[in-house]
Order: sequence, then C-alpha cells, then structure tokens
Amino acid sequence: VSCNTQTKNQIDYGSNTTSGKYLDVNDIKVYYEIYGEGEPLLLLHGNSGSIENFSTLIPELSQHFKVIAVDSRAQGRSSDSEKEITYALMASDMSELIKKLNFGSVSVAGFSDGGVIGLELAYAHPEQVKKLVTLGANYSHENYSPPEDSIVMNENDPYISKLKAIRKQRTENAAKRQFPKPVISPETKKKLSDLMEKYPNFTVEQLKQIRVPTLVTIGDHDVISLEHTIELYKHLLHSYLFIIPGSTHISLIEQPDLVSSEIIKFLDTPYRDIDRYYPWKIPK
Repeated sequence: VSCNTQTKNQIDYGSNTTSGKYLDVNDIKVYYEIYGEGEPLLLLHGNSGSIENFSTLIPELSQHFKVIAVDSRAQGRSSDSEKEITYALMASDMSELIKKLNFGSVSVAGFSDGGVIGLELAYAHPEQVKKLVTLGANYSHENYSPPEDSIVMNENDPYISKLKAIRKQRTENAAKRQFPKPVISPETKKKLSDLMEKYPNFTVEQLKQIRVPTLVTIGDHDVISLEHTIELYKHLLHSYLFIIPGSTHISLIEQPDLVSSEIIKFLDTPYRDIDRYYPWKIPK
C-alpha cells in the first residue's frame, strides 16, 4: 500500500517503511520521510524527539506541500558522530540534505529545538530558506523560561487525557514499528543535554541579519516565555507573531488544526512588511 493511499491513522510517522529513507549527510546518515506534493516544506522536531513529533500536523500539511520530515542528528533514526552537537552543525546537516535532494530552497517549520535549527539555517544559508515558521523556539540558552507555575491541573483535563492517549497508543504500536528501534545512548543524551545548556547564542545583531520571512509562534502558556519570544520577533526584521491561546509548548498536539491552518496561511500568502501607522497615512 503506497503512503498516498494510507489513511493518517495507518501511517506510523517516523517509522514508515514505505516512505522512510536514509541519506549520507556530512559525517552521518540522516533519516527522512516525504509526504504529499507541491512546494517543499522541511519539518524539524524538538530536542530528543523525532519525526513522530509532527504526527498531528503531517496529515494536513501534506495536503498542501511536499513535506520532508527529518530526524535530526543523533535523534530518531539518524546517526551520530564524535562531534559536539550544536544547532549550527545540525543546520549544516539540513543545508546538505536540501542540496542532495535537489530542492534548491524550501520553507521550514521547526518545533522547539527544530525552530532554533531553522533560525541557524536562515542565518547561515538564507538562499535555501523561502520562509520559516518557529514553534516555541528560543534564541538564547539564558533567561528564556518563565518561573514554574503552582497550578495543579485536573487529572481529567482534556489536554492531559489527550496526551495520555497518544502515549498509550505509541506504546501499544511499538511492537509493530520499523526496526531497529531507535535508542539514544547515555553519551548522546549527555550531548543533547549539553546542547541546551550551552546553545543557542544568537546576538541581537545576528538576528537582525536574518531576512527570511518568519512566523514566530508560541503558546501563551509555553515554557519559552512570552517576553523572550517577543524579543525574538522584534529583532527578526521580516516577521509576524502568532500567540496561540490556551496552549503550552506542545501546541502542535493540543491544537493541531489551529497550528496547521496558521502555517498553511503563512506559507501560502505572499509576505509583506506592514507599516503599523499606515491607516493614518492614507489621505482622507
């Protein structure tokens, strides 16, 4: 059965034997899956995650774009090397992947650490990025998180129930998944932990050099603070800001329809800078 005829419930994103492929990139093997047709859209997951992070979005996004979902270096099914893991290195991996797949340039949507990789890619290789969407990304490893809440959610809250159901389904489907099952070694876990402790280190001047049209998105209850996110938005000279109401860091699970629709609208609509005072400048 081809991936084009499978239903979204039948596709095991991140472990799809029909769609999954490997490509030699820099000093590693990168695992990726492609879905849909149209303009290319590169999806980049969060720290210690995999393509599976986007399982709630791929079904809708692949109706509009050629989705290239990738496992980042040392995560999911992609291999690691002896090198220190940095966002700049992972952006270099993605640059080489884009070249080897002959896409020229792509749009990028990155969740959490994937958003940071997207920023690095747009900074170092702007010719390869048409547009960028960041989902809960930080630009500095310092002072990006708000203090922990004292709120105690009801154990039957819809968000908690939904997350438990997703985790249960993943556990039940584990035996059916493509093998070998990815295992992150203690050494790699340490490298991924160090990654967040030391990086990213964007300066304001570096952010201002990113000219790629960018949609900065954040949950209003995200672990990345609104203040930090607004600073990111302010220093990206061609950007829009979308604050997702009633959502945390995993808005792509909590409100996938809303997140998908905003990504699609942003990527499908020609970007233009907006003068906040234009209504008062039009002659009456």
